[in-house]
Amino acid sequence: MRKKTSIFLILLCVIYLNGNAQTDSIAISGIVTDFNNNPVDSALVEVKLSNFQTAYKTFTDNKGYYNLNVLKGNYLALVSLKMSEYPAGSVLPKDEQKLEFWAWNVIAEKDINLNIKYDRLEIYGVNIFRIQGATPGYSIYCRPMSLTRAFSEPDKQLHFIDLCPPSEELDVKVEINGAPVNVNMKQKVAEYVADGICYGYLLHVDLPAEETRESYDIFRIEMTDLKNGDKGEAVSFKRKEDYK
Repeated sequence: MRKKTSIFLILLCVIYLNGNAQTDSIAISGIVTDFNNNPVDSALVEVKLSNFQTAYKTFTDNKGYYNLNVLKGNYLALVSLKMSEYPAGSVLPKDEQKLEFWAWNVIAEKDINLNIKYDRLEIYGVNIFRIQGATPGYSIYCRPMSLTRAFSEPDKQLHFIDLCPPSEELDVKVEINGAPVNVNMKQKVAEYVADGICYGYLLHVDLPAEETRESYDIFRIEMTDLKNGDKGEAVSFKRKEDYK
């Protein structure tokens, strides 16, 4: 009898722990493609901690599908790329090399469907904020970097090359929660870095036309370098402000 009772208690503990683990984790899943909607096989998908260390990683299957189970919480970023295409160490021709996709400030509170596209323009360091007392809308800072521009001046060291297209050669589209919003301003600005400066963009976009019940908004930014056709996108999660 004691043996049966012990087995029963062990089973209860296993069921409880398994249920608790499921409650404490969520799934991030989706499809990785190029901008022609061709699936990318064996693309790396990584979730990053605040120190840029990898918390979770997986690879896409031959249909471009990936799935990651992660503990609930806030993560610095999610990054994706097929590593054989990355310029550092790639043996592919330069016109077949690409730069990575980034999703920033990932709020992992419930299951997330995140479809990913990447090409030759990386949108790095996305930060989103509102300016108090100003025209309603969101300000977005980001750093678009064109791979074709990086290869255009082979005699220069990379940190001396301006990878950021000028305003008249940059097309920008922004969605909030899947709905397009107007881009009211795009201004190229200098950003301080340790060994000099680099360049990014300050954007202003409208507020979403409709509010959702979620505690955060999801921004999707797509940029195209009109001079060379380099294209890329990034996603960023933004917690809604809750002022009294």
